[in-house]
Amino acid sequence: MNAVRRGASAALLFLLCSGCAHTAPPADKTLISEYLDPQTAMTVRVVAEPFVYGRDVPELAVNARDYLSVGAVELDNMGRHRIFLALVSWSTIDRARIGAPMPALPERLEMGAREWRVASHTPRELGAGNPLLEPPVSRMGDSWFEMKAADIRAFADHPPDSLDVMVDGVRQHYTLWRRADAALTEFASTLPTDVPPARGRRRHVGP
Repeated sequence: MNAVRRGASAALLFLLCSGCAHTAPPADKTLISEYLDPQTAMTVRVVAEPFVYGRDVPELAVNARDYLSVGAVELDNMGRHRIFLALVSWSTIDRARIGAPMPALPERLEMGAREWRVASHTPRELGAGNPLLEPPVSRMGDSWFEMKAADIRAFADHPPDSLDVMVDGVRQHYTLWRRADAALTEFASTLPTDVPPARGRRRHVGP
């Protein structure tokens, strides 16, 4: 009987201890891309598919539109995690072909009552040496906004129907054109519960 009791106690202890560990489930590789950047040696995690927002630019051409591909990125520099919402500007109109100047890139992002200032237009200086969220045509540049994990989760839970960016002091209004809920939800589910920008902690799920 003592042996039986000891065995049962050991089994119960194992179950209790295993329940205390909170580790992130493996990411779905069809939704999240994770790799070691060959230029910066940082670990990069990025959604496989971005949300896309668009706006008409009739002053350039009939049916011309500018777009923003919007996707979450996490950079891990030896355990120091930073989380960004990357905006990639692109367009259906080739400005060089029609002699129009290239537009400036967003300096500020507004979603609802929240706003963020751009962290960088050069992802390489942040740690992403390879271009991310490659658009189908005419990439004009990147604008990366540093965020908290809670900001990304809020976006995933309630993707906005529109967003505004400030470009050279002028507000530009973009409306949702294509969703990518599955990828962003997967990304958000593996983020730490509370990590302020520029500080890191190992990922975990749960309280």
